[in-house]
Amino acid sequence: MKRKGQGFKLFVLCISLGLSGVWSQASARDGELPPDPFRSVMWKSMADRFFPDGPIVFDGHVKVIAPASAEDQFHVPVTIDASGLDNVRQIVAVADLNPIPNILTVRPEQAVSFVGFRVKLQQSTPIHVGVQTNDGVWHMGGTYVDAAGGGCTAPAAMHATENWMDTLGLTKAVARRSDLEHARTTIKMRHPMDTGLAAGIPAFYLSNMTVTHPGGELIADVDLYEPISENPTLTLLPKMLDASSANLHVHARDTEGNEYDFDVLVPSSVE
Repeated sequence: MKRKGQGFKLFVLCISLGLSGVWSQASARDGELPPDPFRSVMWKSMADRFFPDGPIVFDGHVKVIAPASAEDQFHVPVTIDASGLDNVRQIVAVADLNPIPNILTVRPEQAVSFVGFRVKLQQSTPIHVGVQTNDGVWHMGGTYVDAAGGGCTAPAAMHATENWMDTLGLTKAVARRSDLEHARTTIKMRHPMDTGLAAGIPAFYLSNMTVTHPGGELIADVDLYEPISENPTLTLLPKMLDASSANLHVHARDTEGNEYDFDVLVPSSVE
């Protein structure tokens, strides 16, 4: 299944709760973990499961921006900004107290270490983000979001429409140059992102998205998981090869083997 994208505008209001400074020294994984500033009861489990094989340091260069209190537990906006770090290998985000904690993994090959998205929360929870650099160190950031219950176990709203499959994969996308070297790119795709936790509805979600330059050079590779909100919206900051206009190519696939391809026009001028 292949769909073509079109432009759209997205406005998200978030509250910044970024860390400042380095909170603790890195610790060897065969020793004790650094204390969690968010006091998560799941901290050790999250660290062992999602941030293995490297030292961990809580670092103010990893800024996690989200509302302190979520108005809608089905669509909680989160922005991760680790642009202050060099040589980033991957960005991993988890919601500690979700029944499915893993949210997404981003490998920013030719993109700024930045991603925006929306997530479903089952209850109030810490959100931890680990940014692994090429030396193997996990630079940690996070925030705590107060949320009402049920974000992961309710059926997607689109299931209330009989013909929801007709619009599956419909895409809106827009790219604007913040300067000549970068293009802020936001992609929204029509998809239920079913967690498999709602009665009678199996798991069905977008599982991967890649963004490439016209010549095929990889910009970013993103793994998505069930807690990403229905009709997922992702914002990335690709590094542009030159100042000319270009069509970035996006390829996505879901857990049923459907594939979606579309281009995003990047203008040559700064807006």
